Amino acid sequence: MNRQISKFSSMAERFAALNRVGIALMSEMDEKRLLHMIAETACDLTDAAFAAFTLRSVDETGQPKIPVTGNPFYLAAVVGVTQDQEELFRRMPLGGEGLLLPIFQQGIPVLVADALSFQHAHNTAQNNGSKPQENEGTTTEETFTFAHDLAPLEELQAIGVPHGHPVIRSFLGVPVLDRAKHVRGGLLLGHDIPGRFTLDDKELLVGLAAQAAVALENARLYRMTQMRAQELNTIFESIADGVTLVDRQGTIRRENGPARHLRERFQESVQGKQAIEDMLHGPALCALNSKITQSSEVSVEDAYNETRQYVITASPLISPGTPSGALELEHVESDQKPTGAEGAVVVWRDVTEARRLLSERRLHAETETRRALLQLVLDELPGSVYLVRGHDARLVLANKAAATLWGAQWPIGLSMSDFLQQNSIRIFGNDGHELTPDQRATLRAVQNHETVHHQQEVIRHADGTALPVLVNAVALDAQVFNALPIDIPGMQIPREEESAAIVVHQDVTALKEAERMKDDFIGIAAHELRTPLAILKGFSQMLIVQTARGNGLELADWQTEALQSIDLATSRMVELIDDLLDVTRLQAQHLELYIEPNDIVALARRVLTRQQITTKKHTFSLIAPFEYLVVQIDPRRIEQVFNNLINNAIKYSPAGGPIIITIGTDTTEQMAVISIHDSGIGIPTHQQAHVFGRFVRADNARSNGIGGTGLGLYLCRELVEHHAGHIWFESTEGLGSTFFLTLPLLIEEDMDV
Repeated sequence: MNRQISKFSSMAERFAALNRVGIALMSEMDEKRLLHMIAETACDLTDAAFAAFTLRSVDETGQPKIPVTGNPFYLAAVVGVTQDQEELFRRMPLGGEGLLLPIFQQGIPVLVADALSFQHAHNTAQNNGSKPQENEGTTTEETFTFAHDLAPLEELQAIGVPHGHPVIRSFLGVPVLDRAKHVRGGLLLGHDIPGRFTLDDKELLVGLAAQAAVALENARLYRMTQMRAQELNTIFESIADGVTLVDRQGTIRRENGPARHLRERFQESVQGKQAIEDMLHGPALCALNSKITQSSEVSVEDAYNETRQYVITASPLISPGTPSGALELEHVESDQKPTGAEGAVVVWRDVTEARRLLSERRLHAETETRRALLQLVLDELPGSVYLVRGHDARLVLANKAAATLWGAQWPIGLSMSDFLQQNSIRIFGNDGHELTPDQRATLRAVQNHETVHHQQEVIRHADGTALPVLVNAVALDAQVFNALPIDIPGMQIPREEESAAIVVHQDVTALKEAERMKDDFIGIAAHELRTPLAILKGFSQMLIVQTARGNGLELADWQTEALQSIDLATSRMVELIDDLLDVTRLQAQHLELYIEPNDIVALARRVLTRQQITTKKHTFSLIAPFEYLVVQIDPRRIEQVFNNLINNAIKYSPAGGPIIITIGTDTTEQMAVISIHDSGIGIPTHQQAHVFGRFVRADNARSNGIGGTGLGLYLCRELVEHHAGHIWFESTEGLGSTFFLTLPLLIEEDMDV
């Protein structure tokens, strides 16, 4: 304030000026400017040389932050001093010492006409041990009483002026009291001339201090209100739901960001405008009629053609404010304006993602229930069952029997190869050779999408124990499997499609034991039958030969025919017994081969020559592009294979026809390739996968009355594979069959050896 008030003005004018200043103070809400204005006003009203305003720190509620003792006050504003003197004031302790003690601790004004004479009187009284005489105008009676009756003398010794402090002769200080009469601060005036301040000045300053206290409280409340308003505004804008406040005239008084963004987006389309009607106009109208709308649902299709679901809540509101935008309540006649509520608050909540998440959680719970049920069913199965996926056969699900089968727990997500390696488990074939990874039924299913039936494997554990198993692996369609809601704890399911397979292991230890006992019995029976059959065959052949030579009585025709039938039957019995003995040797892995170089072309001609004698309805032909072809074989066993295959070609071509044997080579694999083709009844498609099994015969063979044991093709496969060859066939029912087999050629290294 620049206006100066003369020291010689009347008291009425000064109090009038004080009132005008009070009005100005009430309108100032900036605390810094307010304090400076109070200090300047104090100087103007009292003609002080300088003025200082001290304050005590308070919290948001106006309560002191620190106790009165110590240095609770700080310099808030000062006028009439230099910059250096102001810095000095800010460093000075303001805890209430000397003349400041009554002001800050008791809330009593202090008026000193001459601080130096007061100091001299105080020192004299202290030296004489007597009470100094009261000097009128030097201090008030209250100050004298407080200083000498309530406070020790040693506490009033700090009246001296520190270096750099302005010279003070006249001093006037009044407390600033809050509504509870607590000291909020102090208004301190000084002058370098004694006797400048009067009791009227004190009264003016007390009045100014009272107005200052009210102005400070107003400024604090204004600041707190602004802060609260800012906090509420921040909270309002941070609400994820759209919130709109509407007054009775249909005006949007306020809306947060989500509500504003949603409303502006809906206004761009016809469907969006209808959505605003459903989501804002209708609920607001109900709320303005004092009707609460709770959980009203609206579905809206967004710009991405995705349906969004909103839950609308509207409530009546009484809240004055300044309109921020217009919202016309359509379909409301002038005489039907809503009454009762001052306004309405409408909340839009997008529940699309929440419901989608809820649906996913419900689906997850259902899936987990089904998975638990599936796990329970699998655990009750006696055989090992597990589910794998991926090219490396990572475990997805397994029952308890799987851990017993493997002798170790297979962790979910671990590949089969890593599991076998970590637990020193090896897998062997039925022939005793360890299977390569691509030969294992599990990997064949996931890598080649094969469905493997009844593959015999032997699991050898780390302790050396072996477990024979029968493996069935079924490849699952990748798209179907990846669409299934299978959620396995501890395993991350990739997004890309992967092959999968379900694998079942059956422990065939008991079956193997029963099979061994059966083979032992067959072997014993075959050996026991060979001796009487040999005797029977020998005597029948002797009678036939000796009678033909004229030795003994001449036999009748029926007797000769009977002897020939006996000889033929015993020959068939011997062949059957030999086949049974070969089967037992193969099962016991006691079959011995005598490998040597042999001409496969000559061997085929020999077999065809003998077979041609046995039939007149069939014609044999041999196709070979070379005169000889040397292979590494056991000639007796391969001749047995040729006899079995050609006998089958004869038997299963009851109408006769050509039988063609073709011999070629596969130079890439260094193998001889032999094929035997007939035009017989063929093999049904659904039985072709099993024809190489023991005692297996096709149904059409039985229906055509063709006999056999079902051991021929089994022996052919085993004998060829024991020669490191391979046998397979192509057949069409009613058109005939072609059997192929490969045998290793004699190469130069073998010839050198």
